[in-house]
Amino acid sequence: MEPGTAGTLGFLIRLTTILVILVVALRIAGLRPRTLELGSAVTVVVFGLAAQQTLGNLFAGTVLLSARALRVGERVRLQGGGLAGSVEGVVSALGLLYTVLASGEDTMMIPNSVVLAAAVVPLREPTGVDLRARLRPGVTPSDVEKLLRESIQIPMRGPPRITLEELDGDEVVVRIAATPQHPADGPRLATEVLRAVASQAAHVGG
Repeated sequence: MEPGTAGTLGFLIRLTTILVILVVALRIAGLRPRTLELGSAVTVVVFGLAAQQTLGNLFAGTVLLSARALRVGERVRLQGGGLAGSVEGVVSALGLLYTVLASGEDTMMIPNSVVLAAAVVPLREPTGVDLRARLRPGVTPSDVEKLLRESIQIPMRGPPRITLEELDGDEVVVRIAATPQHPADGPRLATEVLRAVASQAAHVGG
């Protein structure tokens, strides 16, 4: 299952289980069916009035998940509706109440009723730079990160990501990933990253 579908199904299973256990417990306690029905009707009315916004988000989340208007990992722009403008980010989670968008290191939880009323504009994610570099002895990943921050002039989605992949004696193998702000800047960003890393690397590959 997709993450959004699995999370929704898990929530519904837990909710149904809780309701069944509650009804069984009340029956064991000796309450008659007519009393249960009357109490349930009153509870539903009070709960519905107190949780109109929550129920609206719940129904909106069900519609969004069934229509597959959003997918986890997709970059979108939401505009109009109750947003008073536009919001842009990568869909990181789809829930029954909220849709979570990631923008850099920040996350935004947007009520599903607001998302349903907004226009969803899918955005093409630019091709990023992803290369593997074997650093010269004495050079650390932090040195490379500092060098990239000082050398790269192309606007990026976020800071370059450097992950340690392998230790080979005195040499360190890292993977460097960076994504340009605009799709057309991909080749220029790759050139700048290669130039910066070449001075500190014993070997650079894909």
